[in-house]
Amino acid sequence: MQLVIAAVMSLGVVPSAHASVDQFCALSEVVTYSPPLTDTPQTVTFSVSGQLFNCTSSSAPTGSYAETGTVPNATCTSVLSAGSGTRVFNWTNNAIAPSTFSYNRTANRIGGNIQVVAVGSITSGSFTPDPAKSVGVGAQPNPLACATTGVSQLTAVGSLTIGI
Repeated sequence: MQLVIAAVMSLGVVPSAHASVDQFCALSEVVTYSPPLTDTPQTVTFSVSGQLFNCTSSSAPTGSYAETGTVPNATCTSVLSAGSGTRVFNWTNNAIAPSTFSYNRTANRIGGNIQVVAVGSITSGSFTPDPAKSVGVGAQPNPLACATTGVSQLTAVGSLTIGI
């Protein structure tokens, strides 16, 4: 866990001192692809399983989220591209309503890593109507696996800021 926190802090994604930040969390996620990503374009289904931890709101100190979708013509180099989506953050404190995050995302390849930035707002539940931003960084798919058996999972670490 300390390694993940150190990775988040080394990315320069630390909570702002600005008073409008209502929630800041470290995140880790696993994205699973079926069939596995290869160099050959194909339609793949993805599922994201994410964990939120070390959050600054004492009423919502941890949480989780999931997301699914389908990407046509996906390859190891094209699957992480610009787009939009929705995630529901389920806080482990059942007294706190889940937060729905509607976003637009960009993806950049930086020094062997992929950085995905999702910017939008909380459209329902706790923290509505705050703006929100999620940043995740993970290694690019292994090129040897892309050329042969494919890549079925990618992982990322980063942060979620609500009330940016």
